Amino acid sequence: MRKYSKERRRETPARRFVQANKKKLTALLCAALAVVVVVLLFMNLATKQGFESSFLMTRDTVRIGVRTDVEGFGSVDENGNLVGFDRDYIDAILNELLGGQTKMYEYFPLTSQDAGGAIKYGTVDIALGLLSDGTDKTKGFTLTKPYYTDDVVVVTRADSRAQGLEDIESEAIGLFSTAVPSADFTKHLESQGFEFEIQRYSDFESAMLDLDAGRVAAIAMPRAMARQFEAAGYRILADPAYEVGYSIMLPTGQSAVETEFNRIIDQFEADGTTLALEQKWGL
Repeated sequence: MRKYSKERRRETPARRFVQANKKKLTALLCAALAVVVVVLLFMNLATKQGFESSFLMTRDTVRIGVRTDVEGFGSVDENGNLVGFDRDYIDAILNELLGGQTKMYEYFPLTSQDAGGAIKYGTVDIALGLLSDGTDKTKGFTLTKPYYTDDVVVVTRADSRAQGLEDIESEAIGLFSTAVPSADFTKHLESQGFEFEIQRYSDFESAMLDLDAGRVAAIAMPRAMARQFEAAGYRILADPAYEVGYSIMLPTGQSAVETEFNRIIDQFEADGTTLALEQKWGL
């Protein structure tokens, strides 16, 4: 008698159907793949055509806004030039995309408060400076994927004994809501079982005044901003809360430019360009 091993496959109706219609199914699969390839080609063609007709390609001057009050990311040197990681990063992207184009580049100092208005009213075409998806300042604009990921940390007064959020003896905690989405921070607090009242800040002066006066015992913010608080004598709690990503802001309707920027952001992450610029600026 012939014996069959335990590994012998069972004959099922589904398997019999596949065997009986193998050629047809293969033909259908090939046809489906061909459709997918055609769709992707059309999508790539539409993106290319959209990019060719975008402001980057049709204008002689590209206007770029950069936040200049965050150490390492953006500042103004002794000659009045905008310098920093964000300036170098956007220059590298534009050189990658427009290296063969004859263009003029104009740079404008921005704050988180006026970045959206500068884009909306045409003062600048591109804006950078701790701009995160999910904040009120970026709502309604086109944003790239994050090009830099930063820690969200908690800052307290120097005399505070707190080691973590669980040690904060106050009903209120502050948040730089122009750089950290309020919804994300609220979700983080809830996940940790905290029930703080959240006070929102958009400028250093107000935040420092409230910390000094004890109206809030701590303020959450990106590490990029916390460095300035630390330099002023405040203390950063040891453990970061979570992370936030910074995106490049574009006008609405610039999906083709967004796609190209995202491609270069991925490329810079893979080839070490981002890391080299981070190291250059001490980030």
